[in-house]
Amino acid sequence: MSDCFVHASDLHLDAPLGNLGLLGRDRRLDLARRAEAAWDNLVGLCLERGASFLVLAGDVFDDAAAGLAAQRRLSDGLEQLCEEGVKVFICHGNHDPLSADFRSAFNPPEGVVRFSSGAVETHEVALRSSGGVVAVSGISFASRSEQRNLAHLFGDVAPGRGRPRVAVMHANLGGDPNHDDYAPCSLADLGVAAVDYWALGHIHRRSVIELGAGRRAAYCGNLQGRSFKPSECEPKGALVVPVEGGGLGEPEFVACDALRFVRSTVEVSPDESLGEVIEGVARLAGRLGAEHDRRPVLWRARIAGRSGSGAGGDLRNYFAEDAAWREDSAWLGQLAESLNGGGLCGVEVAVGILADREKLKEGGDLRSAVLEALDDLRADGGGDDRLAGVLLEMLPAASGLRDVWTRNCSDRADDAADLAEELLLEVFAEGMHR
Repeated sequence: MSDCFVHASDLHLDAPLGNLGLLGRDRRLDLARRAEAAWDNLVGLCLERGASFLVLAGDVFDDAAAGLAAQRRLSDGLEQLCEEGVKVFICHGNHDPLSADFRSAFNPPEGVVRFSSGAVETHEVALRSSGGVVAVSGISFASRSEQRNLAHLFGDVAPGRGRPRVAVMHANLGGDPNHDDYAPCSLADLGVAAVDYWALGHIHRRSVIELGAGRRAAYCGNLQGRSFKPSECEPKGALVVPVEGGGLGEPEFVACDALRFVRSTVEVSPDESLGEVIEGVARLAGRLGAEHDRRPVLWRARIAGRSGSGAGGDLRNYFAEDAAWREDSAWLGQLAESLNGGGLCGVEVAVGILADREKLKEGGDLRSAVLEALDDLRADGGGDDRLAGVLLEMLPAASGLRDVWTRNCSDRADDAADLAEELLLEVFAEGMHR
């Protein structure tokens, strides 16, 4: 068996799942329990691949005051790894900093190295197959809001004298705006340190960055998706990094997640009826279940396209939040079965009116003014807030469509202009269907 190590991060043990919308209480509890298996899957991966060591690059717990059950699950897995000869290195991030309360809450088993927050520490690990050595260096957050550039501290670490060097760090590389700017650093900071592989944590979207001459920096992403944020809707797991010929090879992603959050679109054609659209939703659910390798799929569906028969309004009424949706309804039950025990968590209807936009814009009436205003907002970019204001001013208060805006655009600002146009044409372009 060839030598390797495993890089994981952002386990967020004890974190709740996000909004599961239509799913009932019992189903939510069951899925939360299933999500806990991601840690067991990671332990199994290390053992299956014969990893020499595992690095956990921060945010192992979701909160410094982690629950006892989550601490026990982590300890049990760590003990299993240590018993099988897998060394474990942990650095702490903004969710589980090495503050006084966390130190007293969790004591790792013997054989686990927890990096301190004062200075970079370095340990040497003997590889299980070749007998070679890898140097592993790391540092932890001392507080939730770590403002130091921790990458600078690795510059003082001496080169490995022919031994590959792995650095374990929780940090915001390059100022990712979707994550808090803790332990900020740049690619240049990583490039000057004598490190062959930067095992990074904090950013939940997986990426591998080439630093040249067989050197890399990598975010493995979080271990288990927990919401419908775009960064959570992708396969989650760990990176297996081969150690060969005195160097480190290309990381291999291996999924460890126990369930998966998915957002996808059901495309509607102009001549489809409401019943045909609903059948299309069921067909896509079956494909999603097959694609995700028997994992429960938590699905948020977006129904989009153009209708010549006003089906957009019918669909919104059918999928309205106050409709008689029940956890035990036959249709939702069939979808849950197709989705491997997951379920349909929400539906966004963005079916527009099939109309000749240019003809409407030439009309010189309120409809043309609406389209011109939306096109201006699309053209200047970054106008989501302005677009919301324009929409709320134009929509009649009694139409109920303001609620549609709030429900469907709260986390899809990129679709705001399309939904605004659909809703406004529905109100002001009556009779303009083609």
